[in-house]
Amino acid sequence: MNVFITAFLLALTYNTIEVGSVIEEGSKTSYIRNHLGSRTPYRFRSNKNDTRIKYPNCKDTKIWMVIRHGTRLPGRKDIKAASALVDLKYEILRQHEWGKGQLTNQQLNDLQDWDFDIDPEEESHLTLEGKDEMILMAERMQKRFPNAIKQKYNNKTFLFRYTATQRAQQSARHFTNGLFERREAKDIIFQPATRVDPVLRFYKHCDRWQKQVKKNPETYKEAKLFTHSHEMNKTLEFVSNRLGLNRVLNWETVETMYKFCGYETSWDKHHISPWCYAFDSESIQVLEYYHDLKAYWVDGYGHELSYRQACMAIKNMFEKFSKENGLRSIFLFTHSGTILKILTHMQLYQPPVPLRGDAIVKDREWNLSKIDCFAANLAFVLFKCKDGDHVLTLHQEKIIKLPMCEHELCPLKHLKEYFYETIYNCDYNDMCKLDRNVTAKHESD
Repeated sequence: MNVFITAFLLALTYNTIEVGSVIEEGSKTSYIRNHLGSRTPYRFRSNKNDTRIKYPNCKDTKIWMVIRHGTRLPGRKDIKAASALVDLKYEILRQHEWGKGQLTNQQLNDLQDWDFDIDPEEESHLTLEGKDEMILMAERMQKRFPNAIKQKYNNKTFLFRYTATQRAQQSARHFTNGLFERREAKDIIFQPATRVDPVLRFYKHCDRWQKQVKKNPETYKEAKLFTHSHEMNKTLEFVSNRLGLNRVLNWETVETMYKFCGYETSWDKHHISPWCYAFDSESIQVLEYYHDLKAYWVDGYGHELSYRQACMAIKNMFEKFSKENGLRSIFLFTHSGTILKILTHMQLYQPPVPLRGDAIVKDREWNLSKIDCFAANLAFVLFKCKDGDHVLTLHQEKIIKLPMCEHELCPLKHLKEYFYETIYNCDYNDMCKLDRNVTAKHESD
């Protein structure tokens, strides 16, 4: 579908047509595009250059690609939290009528037009923008690697797999629409989604991780500390003053505004959410850091088990590359938690020191706005070369050099040796089994 038609229909669907300023580089609101965290739309991060990627005496033969679903609607929890923004909208408009606040007339008009009408039954569903992201990504990847990704579908060489969620399933389906002619796309065989998937969503059923990391209050110590920091208190006061309020908004409300700034900017290709107007370039980075900090301790380098369990996915990649025949094009559709843990397992974007809640780390590599936007992806491409097999890595469709490799095109043999433990000692059941003695001690502490 034409991208302009897509944007128009999307705007009509979610009542955001003509809401918000157009984001353009160099505009007063262009800073917003760089700090939306994991709700950053893929159009701000994708690599538009789809030129074929070639190396002398080499041929692309296989691809293994893991893809986060595209732009989605908010989940039930965020939909419920957004109800508070409806009353806040009218409070802000009244305060500005009395001469308070810093929003411009255009921004006030945008806020006046804002409406919240999302059916909870459609929570977390893929949006039209999300579908568009998948189609365009597929088209570009096929142009870059025409031998590894053939234009004609064959169920013996293509594998499409997704988690048991609407957003992942629809992402997979629209990705195939970008790869194949419409007639062929209807005949695609998708691997059945399973409730327990140790490759695509290993952490969901890793009992030890759920207990010791995900549901452990200690995991959120640094993030909680940051919500009470001087930077955050200053931000809450700034946002409240900017909106003309006679009170200081609480942390939860300001976070909801930041989330919907991201959601609504993502699903509307040409406008930003009016809730983005609450922030300037400094305050929005404070909210961004909070989410980076939280993800670092939940999904990243904060706990070894978080990224160690990603061996299940990386092991799958090496197994597919080691087989001479069979599958050539493997596309896996998953979620933010999987992408972040795999990136960490591959030792990418590691800060020199752990992220803390007592001060913002500027210019950090661990930045969700850059590494974990909607439709974030990581691809490994196998090249058959005269001097042996090599692997090329792409993140967000851009070529990157893995830390353990000397060059972008890295010998498969070297990677297999480096990730020996990942390939041969990845015992998911043992890794994720809860030690009763450890659990009992933890609960008594």
